[in-house]
Amino acid sequence: MKTIDHKVAVCLVAEGDKVSPERRQELQNQRLHELVDYARANSPYFAKLYADLPENYTLRDLPPTQKSILNDHYEDWVTDRRITLEMVEEFVSRDSSDNRRLLDEYTGLKTSGSTGKSLPVLRDEHRNLIHGELMNQRLFGSVDPELLNPSKHRMAYIIHVSFGASSYNGFIRMRSVSPDRMNNMKAISVMESIDKIVEELNEFQPETIVGYPSSLMLLANEKERGTLNIPVKLIGSSSENLPESTHHRLEKVFGCKVINNYCMTEGGEIAMTRNCAHLHLNEDWIIVEPVHADMTPMENDEEFSEGILVTDLANFVQPFIRYYVGDRVRIRKSDCDQCSLPILEVQGRSTVPFSICGSKYTSKVFELKAEVWPGLITYQVVQTSDDTIQLRGICAPDSKPEEVLGSLAAKMQEYFHENGAPSAKITWSAEPLIHNKRGGKTPQYINISNQ
Repeated sequence: MKTIDHKVAVCLVAEGDKVSPERRQELQNQRLHELVDYARANSPYFAKLYADLPENYTLRDLPPTQKSILNDHYEDWVTDRRITLEMVEEFVSRDSSDNRRLLDEYTGLKTSGSTGKSLPVLRDEHRNLIHGELMNQRLFGSVDPELLNPSKHRMAYIIHVSFGASSYNGFIRMRSVSPDRMNNMKAISVMESIDKIVEELNEFQPETIVGYPSSLMLLANEKERGTLNIPVKLIGSSSENLPESTHHRLEKVFGCKVINNYCMTEGGEIAMTRNCAHLHLNEDWIIVEPVHADMTPMENDEEFSEGILVTDLANFVQPFIRYYVGDRVRIRKSDCDQCSLPILEVQGRSTVPFSICGSKYTSKVFELKAEVWPGLITYQVVQTSDDTIQLRGICAPDSKPEEVLGSLAAKMQEYFHENGAPSAKITWSAEPLIHNKRGGKTPQYINISNQ
Protein backbone atom coordinates (compact mmCIF):
# COMPACT_ATOMS: atom_id res chain seq x y z
CA MET A 1 0.00 0.00 0.00
CA LYS A 2 1.26 3.47 -0.87
CA THR A 3 2.42 5.38 2.22
CA ILE A 4 3.32 8.98 2.93
CA ASP A 5 4.14 11.10 5.97
CA HIS A 6 2.65 14.43 6.96
CA LYS A 7 5.67 16.55 6.03
CA VAL A 8 5.71 15.14 2.50
CA ALA A 9 1.95 15.77 2.13
CA VAL A 10 2.45 19.39 3.18
CA CYS A 11 5.18 19.86 0.56
CA LEU A 12 3.27 18.12 -2.24
CA VAL A 13 0.14 20.23 -1.77
CA ALA A 14 2.19 23.43 -1.43
CA GLU A 15 3.98 22.55 -4.67
CA GLY A 16 0.73 22.67 -6.61
CA ASP A 17 0.29 26.34 -5.77
CA LYS A 18 3.84 27.28 -6.78
CA VAL A 19 4.25 25.57 -10.15
CA SER A 20 2.92 26.66 -13.55
CA PRO A 21 -0.34 25.24 -14.98
CA GLU A 22 1.78 23.27 -17.47
CA ARG A 23 3.79 21.68 -14.67
CA ARG A 24 0.58 20.84 -12.78
CA GLN A 25 -0.65 18.97 -15.85
CA GLU A 26 2.60 16.99 -15.88
CA LEU A 27 2.18 16.13 -12.19
CA GLN A 28 -1.43 15.17 -12.83
CA ASN A 29 -0.44 12.80 -15.63
CA GLN A 30 2.36 11.22 -13.57
CA ARG A 31 -0.02 10.63 -10.66
CA LEU A 32 -2.69 9.23 -12.97
CA HIS A 33 -0.28 6.64 -14.40
CA GLU A 34 0.94 5.71 -10.93
CA LEU A 35 -2.65 5.19 -9.74
CA VAL A 36 -3.77 3.25 -12.82
CA ASP A 37 -0.71 1.00 -12.79
CA TYR A 38 -1.25 0.29 -9.10
CA ALA A 39 -4.94 -0.45 -9.68
CA ARG A 40 -4.13 -2.85 -12.54
CA ALA A 41 -1.63 -4.71 -10.37
CA ASN A 42 -3.76 -4.98 -7.21
CA SER A 43 -7.45 -4.86 -8.22
CA PRO A 44 -8.90 -7.79 -10.21
CA TYR A 45 -11.69 -5.51 -11.43
CA PHE A 46 -9.30 -2.92 -12.88
CA ALA A 47 -6.95 -5.61 -14.20
CA LYS A 48 -9.81 -6.90 -16.35
CA LEU A 49 -11.18 -3.45 -17.22
CA TYR A 50 -7.75 -2.21 -18.35
CA ALA A 51 -6.54 -5.43 -19.97
CA ASP A 52 -6.49 -3.94 -23.46
CA LEU A 53 -5.01 -0.53 -22.70
CA PRO A 54 -2.32 0.65 -25.13
CA GLU A 55 1.21 0.90 -23.78
CA ASN A 56 1.22 4.71 -23.74
CA TYR A 57 -2.35 5.17 -22.59
CA THR A 58 -3.99 8.54 -21.96
CA LEU A 59 -6.82 9.55 -19.66
CA ARG A 60 -9.42 9.09 -22.39
CA ASP A 61 -8.25 5.54 -23.07
CA LEU A 62 -9.59 4.58 -19.61
CA PRO A 63 -13.21 3.34 -19.63
CA PRO A 64 -15.60 5.33 -17.36
CA THR A 65 -16.83 3.70 -14.16
CA GLN A 66 -20.20 3.92 -12.41
CA LYS A 67 -21.43 3.44 -8.86
CA SER A 68 -23.79 0.54 -9.61
CA ILE A 69 -21.13 -1.49 -11.46
CA LEU A 70 -18.41 -0.84 -8.88
CA ASN A 71 -20.77 -1.85 -6.08
CA ASP A 72 -21.48 -5.15 -7.85
CA HIS A 73 -17.72 -5.86 -8.04
CA TYR A 74 -16.79 -4.41 -4.67
CA GLU A 75 -14.34 -7.04 -3.40
CA ASP A 76 -12.55 -7.20 -6.77
CA TRP A 77 -12.46 -3.40 -6.94
CA VAL A 78 -10.59 -2.65 -3.68
CA THR A 79 -6.82 -3.15 -3.87
CA ASP A 80 -6.25 -4.69 -0.42
CA ARG A 81 -7.14 -8.35 -0.90
CA ARG A 82 -7.93 -8.77 2.82
CA ILE A 83 -10.99 -6.54 2.53
CA THR A 84 -14.51 -7.97 2.20
CA LEU A 85 -17.76 -6.10 1.60
CA GLU A 86 -19.24 -7.51 4.80
CA MET A 87 -16.23 -6.26 6.75
CA VAL A 88 -16.53 -2.75 5.29
CA GLU A 89 -20.31 -2.57 5.77
CA GLU A 90 -19.88 -3.44 9.43
CA PHE A 91 -17.07 -0.89 9.78
CA VAL A 92 -18.92 2.09 8.25
CA SER A 93 -22.03 1.26 10.32
CA ARG A 94 -20.17 1.30 13.64
CA ASP A 95 -20.96 3.74 16.44
CA SER A 96 -19.95 7.29 15.52
CA SER A 97 -17.77 7.62 18.63
CA ASP A 98 -15.63 4.65 17.52
CA ASN A 99 -12.40 6.09 16.08
CA ARG A 100 -10.72 2.81 15.24
CA ARG A 101 -9.47 2.13 11.71
CA LEU A 102 -10.33 -0.84 9.55
CA LEU A 103 -7.38 -3.27 9.65
CA ASP A 104 -5.61 -0.48 11.59
CA GLU A 105 -5.09 1.35 8.27
CA TYR A 106 -8.29 2.73 6.73
CA THR A 107 -10.99 5.24 7.53
CA GLY A 108 -14.39 4.88 5.91
CA LEU A 109 -17.92 6.12 5.44
CA LYS A 110 -20.80 5.46 3.07
CA THR A 111 -22.85 7.35 0.58
CA SER A 112 -26.33 6.58 -0.79
CA GLY A 113 -27.96 7.08 -4.15
CA SER A 114 -31.51 7.42 -5.43
CA THR A 115 -32.18 3.69 -5.20
CA GLY A 116 -31.14 3.57 -1.54
CA LYS A 117 -28.18 1.21 -2.17
CA SER A 118 -25.22 2.51 -0.20
CA LEU A 119 -21.63 2.64 -1.41
CA PRO A 120 -19.07 2.10 1.37
CA VAL A 121 -15.97 4.19 0.73
CA LEU A 122 -12.56 3.46 2.24
CA ARG A 123 -9.71 5.94 2.46
CA ASP A 124 -6.04 5.16 3.04
CA GLU A 125 -3.58 7.36 4.93
CA HIS A 126 -2.07 8.70 1.70
CA ARG A 127 -5.48 9.97 0.62
CA ASN A 128 -6.36 11.36 4.05
CA LEU A 129 -3.11 13.33 4.40
CA ILE A 130 -3.30 14.82 0.90
CA HIS A 131 -6.96 15.82 1.16
CA GLY A 132 -6.43 17.07 4.69
CA GLU A 133 -3.69 19.40 3.44
CA LEU A 134 -5.89 20.58 0.57
CA MET A 135 -8.34 21.71 3.25
CA ASN A 136 -5.70 23.18 5.57
CA GLN A 137 -3.66 25.08 2.98
CA ARG A 138 -6.21 26.03 0.35
CA LEU A 139 -9.65 26.28 1.98
CA PHE A 140 -8.60 27.42 5.45
CA GLY A 141 -5.41 29.20 4.41
CA SER A 142 -6.98 32.67 4.67
CA VAL A 143 -9.00 31.95 7.82
CA ASP A 144 -7.98 32.96 11.32
CA PRO A 145 -6.89 29.59 12.80
CA GLU A 146 -8.35 30.58 16.17
CA LEU A 147 -11.88 30.42 14.71
CA LEU A 148 -11.28 26.81 13.72
CA ASN A 149 -10.52 25.77 17.30
CA PRO A 150 -13.74 24.30 18.75
CA SER A 151 -12.17 24.18 22.19
CA LYS A 152 -12.32 27.99 22.29
CA HIS A 153 -15.05 29.03 19.83
CA ARG A 154 -18.62 27.86 19.33
CA MET A 155 -19.43 26.16 16.04
CA ALA A 156 -22.91 25.26 14.76
CA TYR A 157 -23.47 22.67 12.01
CA ILE A 158 -26.81 22.78 10.20
CA ILE A 159 -26.75 19.29 8.74
CA HIS A 160 -28.71 16.07 8.48
CA VAL A 161 -28.71 14.85 12.08
CA SER A 162 -28.79 11.10 11.56
CA PHE A 163 -26.29 8.37 12.41
CA GLY A 164 -26.56 7.20 8.79
CA ALA A 165 -25.30 10.54 7.46
CA SER A 166 -21.56 10.96 6.86
CA SER A 167 -21.64 14.65 7.82
CA TYR A 168 -23.19 13.88 11.19
CA ASN A 169 -20.86 10.94 11.83
CA GLY A 170 -17.92 13.23 11.08
CA PHE A 171 -19.34 15.82 13.46
CA ILE A 172 -19.65 13.24 16.25
CA ARG A 173 -16.10 12.00 15.78
CA MET A 174 -14.66 15.51 15.65
CA ARG A 175 -16.52 16.53 18.79
CA SER A 176 -15.44 13.41 20.66
CA VAL A 177 -11.72 14.20 20.21
CA SER A 178 -11.69 16.41 23.32
CA PRO A 179 -14.09 17.06 26.21
CA ASP A 180 -13.47 20.79 25.68
CA ARG A 181 -15.34 20.56 22.39
CA MET A 182 -18.56 19.04 23.69
CA ASN A 183 -20.19 22.30 24.74
CA ASN A 184 -18.81 24.35 21.84
CA MET A 185 -20.06 22.20 18.97
CA LYS A 186 -23.74 21.87 18.16
CA ALA A 187 -25.53 20.01 15.36
CA ILE A 188 -28.89 21.41 14.27
CA SER A 189 -31.10 19.35 11.98
CA VAL A 190 -31.62 20.82 8.51
CA MET A 191 -35.00 19.08 8.64
CA GLU A 192 -36.22 21.63 11.21
CA SER A 193 -38.29 24.62 10.12
CA ILE A 194 -36.31 27.82 9.70
CA ASP A 195 -38.02 29.31 12.75
CA LYS A 196 -36.76 26.43 14.91
CA ILE A 197 -33.23 26.71 13.46
CA VAL A 198 -33.17 30.45 14.23
CA GLU A 199 -34.34 29.77 17.78
CA GLU A 200 -31.56 27.24 18.38
CA LEU A 201 -28.88 29.45 16.85
CA ASN A 202 -29.93 32.46 18.96
CA GLU A 203 -29.72 30.31 22.06
CA PHE A 204 -26.33 28.76 21.15
CA GLN A 205 -24.63 31.98 19.88
CA PRO A 206 -22.06 30.40 17.53
CA GLU A 207 -19.13 32.28 15.99
CA THR A 208 -18.93 29.83 13.08
CA ILE A 209 -21.84 28.25 11.20
CA VAL A 210 -21.60 25.50 8.61
CA GLY A 211 -24.51 24.52 6.39
CA TYR A 212 -26.07 24.05 2.98
CA PRO A 213 -26.38 27.21 0.82
CA SER A 214 -30.17 26.94 0.72
CA SER A 215 -30.33 27.01 4.53
CA LEU A 216 -27.73 29.78 4.76
CA MET A 217 -29.79 31.97 2.42
CA LEU A 218 -32.85 31.55 4.63
CA LEU A 219 -30.72 32.54 7.62
CA ALA A 220 -29.55 35.64 5.73
CA ASN A 221 -33.19 36.61 5.27
CA GLU A 222 -33.79 36.16 9.00
CA LYS A 223 -30.69 38.20 9.79
CA GLU A 224 -32.03 41.07 7.68
CA ARG A 225 -35.42 40.80 9.38
CA GLY A 226 -33.74 41.09 12.76
CA THR A 227 -34.88 37.69 14.08
CA LEU A 228 -31.40 36.12 13.96
CA ASN A 229 -28.84 37.63 16.32
CA ILE A 230 -25.58 35.69 16.49
CA PRO A 231 -21.90 36.84 16.60
CA VAL A 232 -20.86 35.01 13.42
CA LYS A 233 -17.28 35.54 12.23
CA LEU A 234 -17.06 32.69 9.68
CA ILE A 235 -19.56 30.86 7.45
CA GLY A 236 -18.77 27.53 5.81
CA SER A 237 -20.80 26.16 2.90
CA SER A 238 -20.70 22.71 1.31
CA SER A 239 -22.63 19.95 -0.49
CA GLU A 240 -24.75 22.22 -2.72
CA ASN A 241 -24.04 24.80 -5.39
CA LEU A 242 -23.25 28.23 -3.91
CA PRO A 243 -23.64 30.86 -6.66
CA GLU A 244 -21.22 33.77 -6.52
CA SER A 245 -24.13 36.18 -6.02
CA THR A 246 -25.22 34.19 -2.97
CA HIS A 247 -21.64 34.09 -1.67
CA HIS A 248 -21.41 37.88 -1.87
CA ARG A 249 -24.84 38.35 -0.28
CA LEU A 250 -23.91 36.17 2.69
CA GLU A 251 -20.72 38.17 3.19
CA LYS A 252 -22.65 41.43 3.06
CA VAL A 253 -25.50 40.41 5.35
CA PHE A 254 -23.37 38.71 8.01
CA GLY A 255 -20.29 40.91 7.59
CA CYS A 256 -17.87 37.98 7.70
CA LYS A 257 -15.79 35.66 5.54
CA VAL A 258 -17.58 32.90 3.63
CA ILE A 259 -15.74 29.76 2.53
CA ASN A 260 -17.11 27.09 0.21
CA ASN A 261 -16.02 23.52 -0.51
CA TYR A 262 -17.28 21.45 -3.45
CA CYS A 263 -16.76 17.89 -2.29
CA MET A 264 -18.19 14.40 -2.41
CA THR A 265 -17.64 11.17 -0.55
CA GLU A 266 -16.12 9.47 -3.58
CA GLY A 267 -13.93 12.28 -4.93
CA GLY A 268 -13.09 14.20 -1.77
CA GLU A 269 -12.18 17.89 -1.77
CA ILE A 270 -12.59 18.67 -5.47
CA ALA A 271 -12.72 22.47 -5.54
CA MET A 272 -12.78 25.25 -2.97
CA THR A 273 -12.76 28.99 -2.51
CA ARG A 274 -9.35 30.66 -2.18
CA ASN A 275 -10.10 33.98 -0.50
CA CYS A 276 -12.65 34.75 -3.23
CA ALA A 277 -16.10 33.60 -4.37
CA HIS A 278 -14.75 31.29 -7.10
CA LEU A 279 -14.29 27.55 -6.66
CA HIS A 280 -10.75 26.66 -7.66
CA LEU A 281 -10.28 23.10 -8.93
CA ASN A 282 -7.54 21.10 -7.17
CA GLU A 283 -6.40 19.75 -10.52
CA ASP A 284 -3.04 18.54 -9.22
CA TRP A 285 -4.88 15.86 -7.17
CA ILE A 286 -8.38 15.54 -8.67
CA ILE A 287 -9.29 15.29 -12.35
CA VAL A 288 -12.75 16.54 -13.37
CA GLU A 289 -13.93 15.88 -16.93
CA PRO A 290 -17.18 17.56 -18.07
CA VAL A 291 -19.14 15.01 -20.14
CA HIS A 292 -22.36 14.54 -22.09
CA ALA A 293 -25.15 12.28 -20.80
CA ASP A 294 -23.52 9.31 -22.59
CA MET A 295 -20.25 10.01 -20.70
CA THR A 296 -18.38 11.24 -23.77
CA PRO A 297 -16.18 14.30 -23.12
CA MET A 298 -17.51 17.80 -23.77
CA GLU A 299 -15.55 19.67 -26.42
CA ASN A 300 -17.29 23.04 -25.92
CA ASP A 301 -15.98 24.44 -22.64
CA GLU A 302 -18.52 27.29 -22.69
CA GLU A 303 -21.49 24.96 -22.09
CA PHE A 304 -22.43 23.26 -18.84
CA SER A 305 -21.97 19.50 -18.91
CA GLU A 306 -24.61 16.85 -18.27
CA GLY A 307 -22.30 15.12 -15.83
CA ILE A 308 -18.66 14.72 -14.83
CA LEU A 309 -16.04 11.99 -14.61
CA VAL A 310 -14.04 12.31 -11.39
CA THR A 311 -10.63 10.80 -10.69
CA ASP A 312 -9.15 11.04 -7.20
CA LEU A 313 -5.40 10.69 -7.67
CA ALA A 314 -4.75 10.15 -3.96
CA ASN A 315 -6.89 7.12 -3.02
CA PHE A 316 -5.05 3.85 -3.68
CA VAL A 317 -7.10 1.42 -1.56
CA GLN A 318 -10.34 2.09 -3.44
CA PRO A 319 -9.50 3.87 -6.71
CA PHE A 320 -12.14 6.19 -8.17
CA ILE A 321 -10.99 6.55 -11.78
CA ARG A 322 -13.22 8.36 -14.30
CA TYR A 323 -16.16 7.85 -11.91
CA TYR A 324 -19.45 9.23 -13.21
CA VAL A 325 -21.43 11.82 -11.20
CA GLY A 326 -24.48 13.64 -12.55
CA ASP A 327 -23.37 17.17 -11.64
CA ARG A 328 -23.47 19.94 -14.24
CA VAL A 329 -20.24 21.95 -14.41
CA ARG A 330 -17.94 23.92 -16.65
CA ILE A 331 -14.26 24.73 -16.19
CA ARG A 332 -12.47 27.90 -17.19
CA LYS A 333 -9.04 29.44 -16.72
CA SER A 334 -8.48 31.40 -13.55
CA ASP A 335 -8.73 35.18 -13.70
CA CYS A 336 -7.74 35.57 -10.04
CA ASP A 337 -4.44 37.23 -9.18
CA GLN A 338 -3.93 35.06 -6.09
CA CYS A 339 -4.54 31.60 -7.59
CA SER A 340 -3.87 30.05 -11.00
CA LEU A 341 -5.86 26.87 -10.33
CA PRO A 342 -8.78 26.59 -12.82
CA ILE A 343 -12.22 27.86 -11.81
CA LEU A 344 -14.98 25.27 -11.54
CA GLU A 345 -18.54 26.53 -12.02
CA VAL A 346 -21.20 24.18 -10.66
CA GLN A 347 -24.82 24.33 -11.74
CA GLY A 348 -26.14 21.13 -10.17
CA ARG A 349 -26.52 19.85 -6.62
CA SER A 350 -28.76 22.73 -5.57
CA THR A 351 -31.79 22.83 -3.33
CA VAL A 352 -34.24 25.70 -3.06
CA PRO A 353 -36.23 27.35 -0.27
CA PHE A 354 -40.03 27.10 -0.28
CA SER A 355 -43.03 27.80 1.96
CA ILE A 356 -45.99 25.60 2.79
CA CYS A 357 -48.82 26.67 5.07
CA GLY A 358 -46.82 29.78 5.92
CA SER A 359 -43.76 27.88 7.25
CA LYS A 360 -40.41 28.01 5.45
CA TYR A 361 -38.22 25.01 4.55
CA THR A 362 -35.75 23.95 1.87
CA SER A 363 -36.14 21.11 -0.62
CA LYS A 364 -33.34 19.35 1.29
CA VAL A 365 -36.06 17.92 3.58
CA PHE A 366 -37.34 15.90 0.60
CA GLU A 367 -33.90 15.03 -0.73
CA LEU A 368 -32.73 13.43 2.50
CA LYS A 369 -35.69 11.04 2.46
CA ALA A 370 -36.18 10.49 -1.28
CA GLU A 371 -32.54 9.69 -2.09
CA VAL A 372 -32.66 6.57 0.09
CA TRP A 373 -36.31 5.58 -0.49
CA PRO A 374 -36.60 1.92 -1.62
CA GLY A 375 -37.73 1.56 -5.22
CA LEU A 376 -37.40 5.25 -6.11
CA ILE A 377 -35.00 6.00 -8.97
CA THR A 378 -35.64 9.73 -9.33
CA TYR A 379 -38.23 12.15 -8.02
CA GLN A 380 -39.74 15.61 -8.37
CA VAL A 381 -41.46 17.86 -5.84
CA VAL A 382 -44.32 19.85 -7.42
CA GLN A 383 -45.95 22.55 -5.31
CA THR A 384 -49.52 22.93 -6.55
CA SER A 385 -50.86 25.38 -3.95
CA ASP A 386 -49.90 27.18 -0.75
CA ASP A 387 -50.76 24.10 1.31
CA THR A 388 -50.29 21.19 -1.13
CA ILE A 389 -47.24 19.45 -2.58
CA GLN A 390 -47.38 16.62 -5.09
CA LEU A 391 -44.65 13.98 -5.44
CA ARG A 392 -43.83 12.55 -8.85
CA GLY A 393 -41.17 10.05 -9.70
CA ILE A 394 -39.69 7.23 -11.69
CA CYS A 395 -39.79 3.95 -9.83
CA ALA A 396 -37.86 0.72 -10.25
CA PRO A 397 -39.40 -1.69 -12.82
CA ASP A 398 -40.36 -4.26 -10.18
CA SER A 399 -42.09 -1.75 -7.89
CA LYS A 400 -45.54 -0.18 -7.80
CA PRO A 401 -45.69 3.64 -7.93
CA GLU A 402 -48.68 3.72 -5.57
CA GLU A 403 -46.60 1.91 -2.96
CA VAL A 404 -43.29 3.74 -3.48
CA LEU A 405 -44.59 7.28 -3.99
CA GLY A 406 -47.60 6.75 -1.75
CA SER A 407 -45.50 5.67 1.22
CA LEU A 408 -43.03 8.54 0.71
CA ALA A 409 -45.89 11.06 0.49
CA ALA A 410 -47.34 9.70 3.72
CA LYS A 411 -43.94 9.92 5.42
CA MET A 412 -43.41 13.51 4.30
CA GLN A 413 -46.91 14.54 5.37
CA GLU A 414 -46.15 13.12 8.80
CA TYR A 415 -42.92 15.14 8.86
CA PHE A 416 -44.62 18.45 8.04
CA HIS A 417 -47.44 17.81 10.51
CA GLU A 418 -44.83 17.36 13.24
CA ASN A 419 -42.58 20.23 12.16
CA GLY A 420 -44.55 23.43 11.83
CA ALA A 421 -47.10 22.77 9.08
CA PRO A 422 -49.94 20.61 10.48
CA SER A 423 -52.29 21.55 7.62
CA ALA A 424 -49.90 20.57 4.83
CA LYS A 425 -51.14 18.04 2.28
CA ILE A 426 -48.57 15.83 0.55
CA THR A 427 -49.98 13.82 -2.36
CA TRP A 428 -48.48 11.76 -5.18
CA SER A 429 -49.10 11.44 -8.89
CA ALA A 430 -48.21 9.02 -11.67
CA GLU A 431 -48.01 11.94 -14.09
CA PRO A 432 -44.64 12.34 -15.85
CA LEU A 433 -41.97 14.67 -14.50
CA ILE A 434 -42.23 18.32 -15.52
CA HIS A 435 -39.19 19.28 -17.58
CA ASN A 436 -37.40 22.61 -17.67
CA LYS A 437 -38.76 24.62 -20.60
CA ARG A 438 -35.32 26.18 -21.08
CA GLY A 439 -33.68 22.79 -21.38
CA GLY A 440 -31.08 21.27 -19.09
CA LYS A 441 -31.66 19.16 -16.02
CA THR A 442 -35.19 18.40 -14.88
CA PRO A 443 -35.80 20.45 -11.69
CA GLN A 444 -36.34 18.41 -8.52
CA TYR A 445 -38.56 21.17 -7.10
CA ILE A 446 -40.98 23.23 -9.14
CA ASN A 447 -43.80 25.58 -8.11
CA ILE A 448 -46.83 25.59 -10.42
CA SER A 449 -49.28 27.13 -7.95
CA ASN A 450 -49.31 30.45 -9.83
CA GLN A 451 -49.48 28.99 -13.32
